[in-house]
Amino acid sequence: MESKRLNRKLLIAILSAGILSFLGILDETATTVTFPILINEFSVTTGQVQWVNTIVLLVIAVIVPISSQIKLRFSTKNIFLSGILIFMMGLLIDIVSPRFDFLLLGRIFQGIGTGIGLPLMYNIILEKVPKAHLDFMMGIGTMITAAAVAIGPVFGGIITQRLNWRWIFIISFILGTIGLISGLFTIPQLSLASKKVHFKFLQWVTLGIGLILLIIGFTNFVKNSLLSYKVSGFIIGGIISLIIWGKLSWRDKNPLINPKIFQDITFTMQLVCYCIAKISTLALGFALPLYIELVNFGSSSIAGWILLPGAIADAIMAAVGGKILAKRGNRLPIISGTFVSLLSLSLLFLSTPHLTNTLIIFLYILYYGGYGLSFSTLMTSGLTALTKKEQAEGNAIYNTLQQFSGAVGTALAGSLIAISQKATSQSLANGTAQGNKRIFITLILLISLSLVIEVFFIPKSNK
Repeated sequence: MESKRLNRKLLIAILSAGILSFLGILDETATTVTFPILINEFSVTTGQVQWVNTIVLLVIAVIVPISSQIKLRFSTKNIFLSGILIFMMGLLIDIVSPRFDFLLLGRIFQGIGTGIGLPLMYNIILEKVPKAHLDFMMGIGTMITAAAVAIGPVFGGIITQRLNWRWIFIISFILGTIGLISGLFTIPQLSLASKKVHFKFLQWVTLGIGLILLIIGFTNFVKNSLLSYKVSGFIIGGIISLIIWGKLSWRDKNPLINPKIFQDITFTMQLVCYCIAKISTLALGFALPLYIELVNFGSSSIAGWILLPGAIADAIMAAVGGKILAKRGNRLPIISGTFVSLLSLSLLFLSTPHLTNTLIIFLYILYYGGYGLSFSTLMTSGLTALTKKEQAEGNAIYNTLQQFSGAVGTALAGSLIAISQKATSQSLANGTAQGNKRIFITLILLISLSLVIEVFFIPKSNK
């Protein structure tokens, strides 16, 4: 008979597993306010510094597709230990890194660890928590990641101003050590014996290479023309690799990610809107701290505090969006949320280069309110377009493309600001302001496209 009690050991196990995803997101959001400092310390460009976050998101996007196979081959505790130890190895490299390439190496290890451990907390909740407490604990899991998004910029800003940016990783290492010790004694062995699973190596490699080549080609556009081999060559190579992945997966009865799902046009179009929303949000998260610090000459701490209300608005409106979805269907929260985000971006564009910190707070709250209303609802709506059997595979696609879209958004913002800084003969502040203006107009076009797609492809009611 299933126990209805939620014991202390299980709670500690869930929190121990959750600390890995928490720290991965915390470090990503905390480092956004340190970019001007990293640019000066390591003598790199804006286009190069964006790799501090882009590379983590890209690595996670490559690791996530094999998470289901990792779960079948290894015990829960071994997955946790591998993930957190690799993550902490990356932290150590970050802490002592004497050069920018060493910092990126550390971030790669952090991405691998986060990608391995990201689904772990939810696996424990779904398999061990009694049904009476399941909704509550799923909410706790969501709150853990939402808290990291909210406090990350403030945490990064305060630590950088009072100490230095390396302390972001030192404190993360301390928290990771606590999580490692507590998880070692509490995380259950959900899989007592590994299962013999045929690893889809070629599918994984071709998918990973495709995503990596696309990002490299895209970021190379800062220094090279579109027709150069460093841009078009990488992009074409990425497309060819993804075509090979598609053919390999199409013939497989149990592929890593099922490309046949894309035949459902309702699912695919909503997925496109979901990716656009993620691209836009990560691009803003990169661009606005640079604007606050380089154009408005605010400190990294001020940049963090300015971004905090927007993250809170995201969490609140995501809950509101879920309630509206349940009562009124998909269209109202998604379309209205996207429209509000579009309005915010339009006002940001019109206000640049006279964009004050106070106005940024207000417009970022407006943007994130719309994003919170529509983003998670887009995923729910997209998955309900699939059959029950297809929804697990659809979820894997969403998780992979969410990370990849985040990498695209960061790379997009870094590239546009770097191009503007390089092109202008004026000050760094003016170049950064012009770069932000280019980002805003690009995102306006993308979100406008998303709004048009939503009008035609968001179903009027849930299945």
